[in-house]
Amino acid sequence: MGGTEGIVRDPLRAVIDVVVVSFNTRDLTLRCVNALCSEPVVASVCVVDNASTDGSREALIQRSYQQNISGEGARLKIECLSENRGFGAANNLGVAPVGAEFVALVNSDAFVLSGALERMCAHLRASKEVGLVGPRLLNSDGSFQESRFHFPSPARAWAENLGFTGLVARLLNCLRFAKGRDRAGDVDWLSGACLLVRRKVWEQTGGFDEDFFLYSEETDWQVRIQQLGWRIHWVPEAVAVHLGGSSGLSQREVVRERFYESVDLYFLKHFGRMGALSLRCATAVGAALRWCGALVCASSVRQKNSAWVFLRQSRKALPPH
Repeated sequence: MGGTEGIVRDPLRAVIDVVVVSFNTRDLTLRCVNALCSEPVVASVCVVDNASTDGSREALIQRSYQQNISGEGARLKIECLSENRGFGAANNLGVAPVGAEFVALVNSDAFVLSGALERMCAHLRASKEVGLVGPRLLNSDGSFQESRFHFPSPARAWAENLGFTGLVARLLNCLRFAKGRDRAGDVDWLSGACLLVRRKVWEQTGGFDEDFFLYSEETDWQVRIQQLGWRIHWVPEAVAVHLGGSSGLSQREVVRERFYESVDLYFLKHFGRMGALSLRCATAVGAALRWCGALVCASSVRQKNSAWVFLRQSRKALPPH
């Protein structure tokens, strides 16, 4: 996962354009870029910086100059925005000018291990009905990080908030181990930390819905991918390390509100106003139950968090859509 020294680019093999969105993650972004530029299948890396204030802009421009002057490794382009336009909009901007056969979307706090992109690319070429793939994700300590999820729905929201899905998940985990948990195959949607998509699938969907500023945009996008008849596969032979939440560490309250705003928007878009109201009720009930549990356990942090969710979900008006 080091630099690009000694990397020789084969134009016939370099079939992936990568887009990385950065926001106040200078050192992580540079580490991410170094890993990507050293992969022979990568033709170009475009970093879209969402108006960072931590010196990312200057460091990335310097890194781009060094990379491109050496002529080794993938072509590196930096797009510095004057305002934070959100995750989906920044990705759309980064993908627009590139033209390789495949497009990889990689978070700035995700580090693609050697050969991962090549394995995902091979899987797409071998499975013509699959439009999007993602790797196995690991935490920084090497432990497994779940990246496969079911599509949200009002019924699932109630089950989760009443505690039913926790019991079911434990049972399913046991069954997964029995049936081969690590097999590649179909999923509803994958974490957006690292994804590889066919360019024609990106063009067919039009990319991310820019109404989502942060969160839920990848879920919405993958719903639309499957509506077009494409399948989505998890490819565990490909591995990436994902730290998670790095760009929002200094703005936890803002990020939390953004999360719930995006969930509201997702339910309004896919289930209508009644579906969104059902979600609000489910999450308010779940928060109230957790609040009571926190009072019994005398956990002030859990009390505060549960109270915030309950008040937000029960009082804040749904946006018009």
